[in-house]
Amino acid sequence: MQQTNGMAVTSLVSSVLAWLMALLLACFNFFILPLLTVATMGVGGVLYICTGAIGLISPIGWLVAVLAGNTALKQIKQSGSSGDGLAKFGIISGYIGLGITILIICGLITTFIMSAISYNSY
Repeated sequence: MQQTNGMAVTSLVSSVLAWLMALLLACFNFFILPLLTVATMGVGGVLYICTGAIGLISPIGWLVAVLAGNTALKQIKQSGSSGDGLAKFGIISGYIGLGITILIICGLITTFIMSAISYNSY
């Protein structure tokens, strides 16, 4: 029985935890916080500021998954250990998460630019 590569397991775990954090944060920001903000007459909106920093955890986790997965694939080629499927899953899901992050950042930048242009036109 071959031993599973530790970096492949790290890639998988990092990717799954990053996705769980992203989904929990999305549910919190889009469902729970709006209700809390309305219930507290705006005071709950302060929590949006606090969750902004927490939102950086998922992209870091996806980046770790991609880097660890690529390292694991190189190690697996050299040593012949198992875990290439785990590493590939971590790499693919990490790239998907990073791609979504880049799209969100581009959307936010575009929104900011368009609002500045429309504000200046008045």
